[in-house]
Amino acid sequence: MSEAVWWELLIMIPGSVLAGYAIVWSVPAAIMCAVVSLGSLQHIIFMDRQLAKDVNKYYNQNGYMIPQYQMSWAIGSRCFDYWLMYPFIRNRSKTNSKRFKLFMWVNALGMWSWIGMFAFGFLAKSLSII
Repeated sequence: MSEAVWWELLIMIPGSVLAGYAIVWSVPAAIMCAVVSLGSLQHIIFMDRQLAKDVNKYYNQNGYMIPQYQMSWAIGSRCFDYWLMYPFIRNRSKTNSKRFKLFMWVNALGMWSWIGMFAFGFLAKSLSII
């Protein structure tokens, strides 16, 4: 095999794997985000209590969520932010729940697979592989 083929394989195989996971993950992620942002506030409250750097930013002194952070788009945005940043903020989590950790890792990998897919796609395009 020529050297050019190896470079193509080293770029296209990880890019294809990431693209496959990103596409497969997107449908359940849309449902999960809808459940978190449009459903009961208990899901985002739990995520805030576990992962927020400053919980007092989102809750008043009585423990109730501030109205501007109760909007569905604000909740969905925080949910995506937690999913994206989970590999870096997982040490803030106070729970030992394997289910929560699995949920967050699956979604973090989904978010990062989109970023990786576009990065490998850009790399392949800039090297004239595709």
